Amino acid sequence: HPILHGFVVLVVLLGTTASAFQLPGMFSPSVSSLSASTQRPVNQAQRIPRLGLRMQETEAAPAEAWSPAGMTVEDFFERSIGSWRSLRSSHNIAFAQLEEVNSDIDITDVSLDDPELQDICKQYTVEPSSACSSIRMAWEGTSDWDEEEILNGSTVLVVTKETENTGKLLRSVGYTETIPAAGDWVMQSDGTFVLNTLYDRAAAEERIWFATPDLRMRVSMIKTQGGKGVLTASLSTEIRDKREKK
Repeated sequence: HPILHGFVVLVVLLGTTASAFQLPGMFSPSVSSLSASTQRPVNQAQRIPRLGLRMQETEAAPAEAWSPAGMTVEDFFERSIGSWRSLRSSHNIAFAQLEEVNSDIDITDVSLDDPELQDICKQYTVEPSSACSSIRMAWEGTSDWDEEEILNGSTVLVVTKETENTGKLLRSVGYTETIPAAGDWVMQSDGTFVLNTLYDRAAAEERIWFATPDLRMRVSMIKTQGGKGVLTASLSTEIRDKREKK
């Protein structure tokens, strides 16, 4: 029959066209159904380009250790300003006794028109304007000899220069005697501040330096007036107190 013959021809043509083009979906097999012999291995490294940038490997420079070497006397006293917690261990050699003193120390800057500074400069005939540094040091602490007794006081320190690394230090209250005192200071190249003070009945030698910006060390010796014998030797560690004041 002509109509039936045309329908058969149309079906054959459609089948041939679909096989030739392998249309996806119903007319083409999935990738998983292909035989292993017809698959080509895919190199993923070639198929997917590498877009990332290669990071350059650099070594971090080592941090330099802090050192007080080369510190000037102005730097020394400027760094000393602040609040400190001090522990002093003393050996009274004459009486073979040990003592520990815990103290809170406050160091503040002093202006040239401060009355106490004016008085100490007048006593030693020094012009206040010649001072390169001036501070007030106040302390309060207790000793293990008598924990109920409060040790407190304050003094004004005025620093003047004779050379860049030497000069005078004037105090309204001395280290061993509660009277004004004047000492000779030397600023050593390693950052150690050395102070020698001669009193009526004794002599004092102090060495103070910064181990770190927040840790000061102090070694003190009280000697006989002639400086031949040592009466007392002490070591103090002073840690900067960063606690908020109440």
